[in-house]
Amino acid sequence: MLLAMVVHLLLPPSQLKQYARLVIGLLLILVILQPILTLFKIDIPSMAEQLLTIDDQLSEEDQIEMQLDHQKNEIEQIQAAYILEEMVVQMQYVAEEELKDVYAYQIEDLQVTWNNPQRMEDYKPESIAVVLTTHEESTPMVNEVKIEIGDTPQQAESAPDDHAEVRKFLAEKWGVEEAAIILTWKEE
Repeated sequence: MLLAMVVHLLLPPSQLKQYARLVIGLLLILVILQPILTLFKIDIPSMAEQLLTIDDQLSEEDQIEMQLDHQKNEIEQIQAAYILEEMVVQMQYVAEEELKDVYAYQIEDLQVTWNNPQRMEDYKPESIAVVLTTHEESTPMVNEVKIEIGDTPQQAESAPDDHAEVRKFLAEKWGVEEAAIILTWKEE
């Protein structure tokens, strides 16, 4: 208290004197509270340090949890892509034999566009692009060879007469709507 009185007397009257009073008052409060804090054995600097380390640990745990969630999502996406590829292979396998036997067509290429649901169980094909070729049991003697420069294979201009029937067959086999199936024929 003597220190507070000396500082008060030495400082000229100004705003600095008000700030000095504030700082000295806070110091006096800490001096008065020190015996009470030691009585309860509360160490303020160590408490502050503990609070900071707890906060750091929480943020590290949050970061680890976020990394695990990200890795989990990546694994789920890879699994979903693999399952969808296998589904396309199974779709081709299911329809191919009967398609050869009944309609004399062979699946040359099968591309499926899937919807984008939240769960794996909700995946459904939005469109199925099927490229068919004629399947002949006997090997032809000599075929006419056409050489064309270009990147895409030439597709038949008009669909065969059984276009609607083949589309209906594939829709029933795969359990999808006929409108989702896009049929094209490849010339041999």
